[in-house]
Amino acid sequence: MTTPSTRSVPRRIVGVVAAERTYRNLAYLFLRFPLGIAYFSLFLTGLTLGIVLIPLLVGIPILIGVLGAADYAGVIEAQIATALLDVDAVWEPTDAGELSMIEYAKAVVTSPRHYALVVYFLAQFLVGVVAFVALTTGLIVPLALLVAPLVYWLPGVRYQLLGGDGSMITLGPMSMETSVGSGGFDMIVIDTLPEALVASVVGALVLLIALHLFNGVARLLGRLTVAIFDSTGQNR
Repeated sequence: MTTPSTRSVPRRIVGVVAAERTYRNLAYLFLRFPLGIAYFSLFLTGLTLGIVLIPLLVGIPILIGVLGAADYAGVIEAQIATALLDVDAVWEPTDAGELSMIEYAKAVVTSPRHYALVVYFLAQFLVGVVAFVALTTGLIVPLALLVAPLVYWLPGVRYQLLGGDGSMITLGPMSMETSVGSGGFDMIVIDTLPEALVASVVGALVLLIALHLFNGVARLLGRLTVAIFDSTGQNR
């Protein structure tokens, strides 16, 4: 007799496709790439200019501005995490309106949390690149296999898998290649309906696994974000 708990296992496995949280997690992971580039460009440029221009004294206000920008970027990051990952990430920046310019500069420079935030935002570039590569590979390849029965016969479509020089999937103008060869395996070319159906099943299974993995990574990043913000917030 099938118990409710055993019935719920297949639902949890397949239900990831229809779960709203899955797509919010994917949106968060995709945002890591453009935000990571923006953060890295802003803070690396600011730090470089600030350090280089310190002898001219112009660099000091630039560095203060970088630390202040990290403070307010923390608000954006906390709101994104809260909205997409269902976590409670709250960040309250140092209010420049309640302090004089000198007091604000002193508060920003002497607070360790601002330096921690700068490091956090610089690291988002690496996180974003890894997330983007993983998402494009982990979603596009299984989706391309999933639709194989519908498109394998069309002109300009070619499925070449497990070749010695890597795999290649060409869908008209879109092409996905991997440099990982198959060693002793012969190249597999999908050009019949049975092969396309098998590829579709494999694509569905890989897609389910990838979605569960991406959900797990998003949950981990959410917990890390809350932990980092809480730890830096203790130094206010």
